[in-house]
Amino acid sequence: MKAFISYSHRDSQYLERLQVHLAQARRDSLISEWTDQKIDAGANLDQNISEALTSSELFLALVSPDYLASNYCYEKEFETALQMQEEGKLIIVPIIVEPCEWQKTPFGKLKAIPKDGKPVSEYTNQNVAFLNVVDELRRLTHNNVSLSSEIAQQPQSEEKLTRNYKVKKLFSEVDIFNFKEDSYETIKKYFQASISELNSVENLQARFTNDGKGFFTCLISNRSNNQSSFVTVQIGSDGQRHFGDLSYSFSDQISTNSIQMGKVFKIGNDDYNQFWIKNKDMFDYSGQFNDQYNAHHVAEIIWDDFISQVGVSLT
Repeated sequence: MKAFISYSHRDSQYLERLQVHLAQARRDSLISEWTDQKIDAGANLDQNISEALTSSELFLALVSPDYLASNYCYEKEFETALQMQEEGKLIIVPIIVEPCEWQKTPFGKLKAIPKDGKPVSEYTNQNVAFLNVVDELRRLTHNNVSLSSEIAQQPQSEEKLTRNYKVKKLFSEVDIFNFKEDSYETIKKYFQASISELNSVENLQARFTNDGKGFFTCLISNRSNNQSSFVTVQIGSDGQRHFGDLSYSFSDQISTNSIQMGKVFKIGNDDYNQFWIKNKDMFDYSGQFNDQYNAHHVAEIIWDDFISQVGVSLT
């Protein structure tokens, strides 16, 4: 999807980090972003910005006090984007980078990222914030049909429709395997970023102790109460799928005996998407009355459970 990034030049450091985190999504051809940095010297600014915005499908706004105070960003780019959104031509995604009164603006009616609209600047490790941003953008690009493809297929003389279509599909064993592998990598990256963030907190220590094929083990210590805990996260092999497609245990080694009830996830799907199911009963894979999660949500569940073992929680 084509993404127009709207930002205040005073927030250039956040733009730079976002572009770094979007690198893999660009390689996967999921997103191609445009900023005013692509305008050549001597070119008409207003014309270039207008053409880039009207041809985009996503409007990513790096929201901060400087952004809201900018007449050009807020009153020109954002106002144009709002009109395009009302016409069904693009999706506006607020990315909150600094604390500000964004809830009192039209942004307040939209789902903001990172999670719960927590400003990027308030994260101890800002990589964790941008990882959440990229995960949400990946989910958005996967779940939405490209608007530009729909428009391009319509005769120019006809009224342009902007409806999104969902196409039913069957998921093969290859699809399941790829989903499992991609999810595992997302979870591992989440733990890497979270451990880095946690190590900056007084009295807390954490590290990877093992990183093997299809599993990793982490250790956390809380020096204030002298509590420590291991966690091992592993993806299930084809011969052990009765133990789930992904599981975790508070153990420093892989063992089927260490798999605990309620700490097992299975890959599920409906007619359109694959997702993760957390079973209350390890041997009940009916999937009924269970929530559906993406890989980032699974990582959050495991991480929260892990740090609670040593008396730590997220506020």
